[in-house]
Amino acid sequence: MRNQISYGAGAVSTNIAAKGTDASPEKPPVLPRSKPETLGEILTTGPWFQRFMLLSVVFMPFQYALTVPVGFPLKISEIFGIMGIATYVLGGRSMRRKRDLASVAVAVLAIATVFSALVNFTPGSGGLRSVGYDRGYETDLLLYSGYALLALCYWSVLRRVDRQRTVRAIVASIWLCGAAVLMQWASALSGNTQLIGTLGFRTLGVDDTVETLRSGPFLEGQHLGFFAGAAILVALYNRSYLAAVVAALSILYSQSTTAYAGLAVGIAMIVILKFSKVLVPLIAAALVGFLALLFSDSLRTTLGRQLAKIGFTEFAPDYQYATTSLNLRGVKSQISFDMSSDNPIFGVGPGRYGAYFDQYVSGRQLPWIYSTDQTRPIAENAYAHVAAELGYVALIAFGLLILVLLWRNFRNASLLGMLAVFTALGVSTQSSWTFLPIWTFFALLAADDVESKQPLMETRGQ
Repeated sequence: MRNQISYGAGAVSTNIAAKGTDASPEKPPVLPRSKPETLGEILTTGPWFQRFMLLSVVFMPFQYALTVPVGFPLKISEIFGIMGIATYVLGGRSMRRKRDLASVAVAVLAIATVFSALVNFTPGSGGLRSVGYDRGYETDLLLYSGYALLALCYWSVLRRVDRQRTVRAIVASIWLCGAAVLMQWASALSGNTQLIGTLGFRTLGVDDTVETLRSGPFLEGQHLGFFAGAAILVALYNRSYLAAVVAALSILYSQSTTAYAGLAVGIAMIVILKFSKVLVPLIAAALVGFLALLFSDSLRTTLGRQLAKIGFTEFAPDYQYATTSLNLRGVKSQISFDMSSDNPIFGVGPGRYGAYFDQYVSGRQLPWIYSTDQTRPIAENAYAHVAAELGYVALIAFGLLILVLLWRNFRNASLLGMLAVFTALGVSTQSSWTFLPIWTFFALLAADDVESKQPLMETRGQ
């Protein structure tokens, strides 16, 4: 009899014929893993749930632009994500995983969400802020509970997709994000925002002028910065250097301090842990950066303003209100933890941060808009957001998940270790813990590289 060994889909089978005592199938040849050649092949092969999840990843940047109004902004990534989750649940679910600490943390977070929604379904009487709760408090809570459970289910299913395929999908999403950024930048430059307005983009910046537009296909510049900062590390991991350049330009356009600070801390951690291996590249990068700053006024201005935004105002003394955003986030985080202190087990309920906000202001200095009916307050810190709305048990689970991802990826690859550090820091400035790009990168960090684990598959009965 002959044993037939198949090296992946589309590979040529190799017949090993027994020739006396010299033939031994115990040590099969190890071939380099196969890699899909095109994005189309990635998106059109494999289980259906995998195809839908990867399509969701490709369209992930469109968190504000190209949304469908159905009483709430339904995103393309959510549509494909729901289809992927549904086909996974209804299908054979052949790609099962052993339960690990990360999945336990996510399960606890899901249970905490459900219990928080049940306990807080009917709000307390009086003193609640009504701005932004036009659907009613109960309907709003159900909607935000749905967002939370969608994000957790999304992570659970996407992590079952081969890591290399998810990486390729993220690289493709960088190009879509870059195209959207280019459209918004060109529209702002020309002063004609009619087209991007029709497509659902923001048409005015933070001061209601086109000059301050910096969000791309996202709602805010810090959302774009978080996505692009994580995506640049994924592109470098995949050696997609042109995509990395596009992501870097998106970071510059976003003016996001989150992106700069997260990347800086990630690089610092890798340098500390693997100093001897990264010393030469680090020196080269430092020299290139120094020369760029030396000859570019705009880069020096950008760096000075980013340093000013985190408190080093001496680097940009003419930058008015440089620390306003940092101070505001600090106040909101304090309010969040005051809420969690009064509601330690179940929080105030999914989506209820804005409703209870006024009860915890207590003389704190806030911009004038928070005393009007023009805005619904948000936490702008995922850790504080979880604590306020779901309680300390959920916060512990959320923190445990991040610690597991940090530990797992620091041991395996430098760039993925940097990505884990970046996301751990980056979520501290995100407006909501259910922001789907967060869970996309969490899923990538939790995924297995299936092809590298299974270079050979023996087929039987042939």
